[in-house]
Amino acid sequence: MSAEQKNDARVQPAHRVQRNLAVGAAIAAAALVVWGVPDSLFSAFYVITSACVAVPLFFRHRAESFVRSCVIVGLSLLPWGVLGLFGGVFLFWPSALLLLLAALWDPRRRPAARLALGLIGALAVPAVALGTTSYAWHFRLGPAMAEPDAFYRAETGADWADGDFRGVPGRLQPYGATSVVGSESDEGFYLVVHFEADMPVGRRAELRRQIARQPGIESVKLHRVRG
Repeated sequence: MSAEQKNDARVQPAHRVQRNLAVGAAIAAAALVVWGVPDSLFSAFYVITSACVAVPLFFRHRAESFVRSCVIVGLSLLPWGVLGLFGGVFLFWPSALLLLLAALWDPRRRPAARLALGLIGALAVPAVALGTTSYAWHFRLGPAMAEPDAFYRAETGADWADGDFRGVPGRLQPYGATSVVGSESDEGFYLVVHFEADMPVGRRAELRRQIARQPGIESVKLHRVRG
């Protein structure tokens, strides 16, 4: 390649395939911001990282600068994801992969890259969608939509004795009680009965009736507490 051709290659814009890969990386990063911003602890990490992913798009009109920025941002996201592992920052790794692909595979220089890019893109896109959806459901949507943790609190009479508690856990477990704990306050002794969050309403009602039938129980109330 002559010096003139090299200069032309430097000033020419990035190839359409490369630009599309960079756009895909930015879209994937922006989707993560939607789920990261509500978390006040890690919102800044998501916003900053997403902004960095979009940087190569500003150099799309100069192939050389575009490639350099894709390499810098793509490689930087790898250790950054390790440092922010527990905050879900590692979910930006697919964006890093797309940026590195955009930098390394210019179809004008490597015609065979078209097929390889198509195959990798066919795998990367659903992988990004699946990973983002899974993370969003388990750590964002799931907890937000889940029913608050609930338990029954059973108040006892003034003549309640510690000995009366011994057989209660065993009698309530067949009806769905996962734990039965006795406690005491200024108002007297009471029981705290926990059960599974997805326990059907009918079984909850039956558990409540069984608690009320225990000796010395005067009232049973349902309490809800968000975890």
